[in-house]
Amino acid sequence: MSVSAPLAGVNEGQAVRQLAANLLKYEGDRFNAQERAELQAFANGTNIGTKGKLDSLVKLLKKVKGFAKAVKGSYKSFKNWYKNLPWYVKAPLAAAGVGSHLWEIWNLFH
Repeated sequence: MSVSAPLAGVNEGQAVRQLAANLLKYEGDRFNAQERAELQAFANGTNIGTKGKLDSLVKLLKKVKGFAKAVKGSYKSFKNWYKNLPWYVKAPLAAAGVGSHLWEIWNLFH
């Protein structure tokens, strides 16, 4: 499950680290100890995969509230889910140019 596409603005690693840190800060209570440890590893940069692929970002997206349901639905509903994400989730994704890869991400699951 990988997408080889360049990201704009910031690199994938920076986006992953920031998104993980934001999830811990703003939603940390909803994760169990193992999930928090995994998020902390992402935030520290120790759980980030190969450069130039969205693998780590997709893995982290699975931890974002509503992702599983949104990705199983239509592409339109997936886009709406992305559009309505809270700022602390959307900002790192937008900085990494994920919005231009929504189709590819959604398509990975179909």
